[in-house]
Amino acid sequence: MTRRNRARLFHDLHRSGSFVLLNAWDAASAAVIEAAGGEAIGTTSSGISWALGVPDGENLNRDEALSMTARIAAAVDVPVSADIEAGYGPAPHDLAETTRLVIAAGAVGINLEDRLLTDGIRHPEMQQLMSR
Repeated sequence: MTRRNRARLFHDLHRSGSFVLLNAWDAASAAVIEAAGGEAIGTTSSGISWALGVPDGENLNRDEALSMTARIAAAVDVPVSADIEAGYGPAPHDLAETTRLVIAAGAVGINLEDRLLTDGIRHPEMQQLMSR
């Protein structure tokens, strides 16, 4: 399935009302989820972090997260959505670059934390700005 077809399928799954998005932490867990009938796969920042021996909470650097996202996306034919923590940087351009790199790694979606590790919850205006 092409990346474009995966993106369309992921979009359609969202529009269908609800679906189960199981989380993978490596290529093997992604393959198991797909083999069990998973229609799409999410990555888990905590699972990836712990699998690589790093505590969760943006202690994993962006390159490590992207590398695992690429491995997971390459291991399956279903859409993959990447957990990108708080975007791996404080500014909207950081999120834009992370998103570009996640898509280049083969994912077709992202989920973004609504919190900052040092300052508490992101203000809704910043969340909206970051998502553009």
